Amino acid sequence: MEKFLKRFFGFSLGPVLGALISFVQVPVLTYFLTVDEYGLAGAFQTLLVQIPNFIYIGLDQAYTREYHRFKDKRYLAQQAMLVPMLAGVLLFVCFIVFDEQLSLWLFDSPHYQYIAWYAGVWVLATVIERFMLLTIRMEERAFEYSLFNLTLKLGVFLFSMLCIAAGMRDFRVIVYGLIFGQLLVDLILFWRYRYLLKYDHFRVDQTLIQGMLKFGVPVMVAASLTSVLNSVDMLFLTEFSTPVDRGIYSVAFKISSVIGILKTAFASFWTPTAYRWHEEGKSLNHYKFISDALLMLLTAVFFALLLVKKPIGWILDLAYDEVMYGEVIYIVGLLCLPHIMYTLSETTTLGIVFSRKTHYNIVVSILALLPSLILNYILTPTWGYRGAALASAVAYIIFYFARTLFSRSTGFYFQQKKQVVVTLLMFLAAFINAFKVEYIEWITLGFTIMAFVCQLSTFKDIASIRNNSDEWDFS
Repeated sequence: MEKFLKRFFGFSLGPVLGALISFVQVPVLTYFLTVDEYGLAGAFQTLLVQIPNFIYIGLDQAYTREYHRFKDKRYLAQQAMLVPMLAGVLLFVCFIVFDEQLSLWLFDSPHYQYIAWYAGVWVLATVIERFMLLTIRMEERAFEYSLFNLTLKLGVFLFSMLCIAAGMRDFRVIVYGLIFGQLLVDLILFWRYRYLLKYDHFRVDQTLIQGMLKFGVPVMVAASLTSVLNSVDMLFLTEFSTPVDRGIYSVAFKISSVIGILKTAFASFWTPTAYRWHEEGKSLNHYKFISDALLMLLTAVFFALLLVKKPIGWILDLAYDEVMYGEVIYIVGLLCLPHIMYTLSETTTLGIVFSRKTHYNIVVSILALLPSLILNYILTPTWGYRGAALASAVAYIIFYFARTLFSRSTGFYFQQKKQVVVTLLMFLAAFINAFKVEYIEWITLGFTIMAFVCQLSTFKDIASIRNNSDEWDFS
């Protein structure tokens, strides 16, 4: 268990410290750049960082699935990289051909076409970077993985500061920071893992690539649908509500991202561990205990945020001129639930990836997206930010149970009574906290106690594992 926790801590460092850098970077850049310039850079940045997710075609996920089946990791990585690199080259050519149009569209001027060229190079480098980082991750080099992820964020920030020091005060500060800050760090990564780029005796393995595409394409489609799911609430708020509601919702979303950091850290650590355990034939009890322990941790963070929501409101009142930002505290609990349910589902959905039946993920995303659309349409026009938050929470609860049930159909399943009851308690607590209710702190404390009473068996399991450590191998 000590090695297990050490790896988790190692993988957590990158997301936590990276979030800290992002927290510092935003106010610094907004101090030096006007809103218009920041908006131009933001549009470019949003577009560019989404591109690799599509040109991977899910082959990055297929690479992690096949990793432990191949002794020759270079061979597997090169087969997985081939199609994304070809897609990247094609995209690069398109950037060159339509550089002036892209410049005019993104920056309202045809004179920045060279940025389209830089962006093409960035995309190609990102493909290589992705598979090298996945190699580090699958080898479970936790601290090295966190170090490179942290260095990438730091490189982007420092290069932006260098541009500011050079006297630049327009959107190029962010654009150059994103492109060249990352490329400089990538050069270090490419040199360290240059063996993955040695193409001597390379040949195309069509059977392997087709098998990985069969696994990866549904993952990409499901991820695209999940991206839509994550955007629906803000789209409905934009269409049916007020700017105040959007502002309250955005700030509450940032606060709930505290759990989002935990989600990223756990996913980085859990995927390579779970795949390795599967190859080693670990018993289902190991996965069940991790799921139960994760539930307990998430429960603690969730109710802690609810119980300190008033101090959060006081801080927001001091930080923002608008008194309405104090309303943020009412929906923090509801917006924590999507992060919690997604993170918890990572421990119950493993049957889908183990069995390679990734088409189930598309159905899962649709089953979550449809209720989100319906509830947002019904609730957002009347309840505003509360309605959007409620719709998001319900959608992700459905997402969790859909993932769990489809995984069960593949044979991977453990008892969910505890998870069902605790999820219900958290949802009720979040819903009640969304409104002004007298003695809400005492009511929330009551829900907290009930949630932990339901998890007494987890405390007993922890004690049993400590007393019988020889029977449990979490390495």
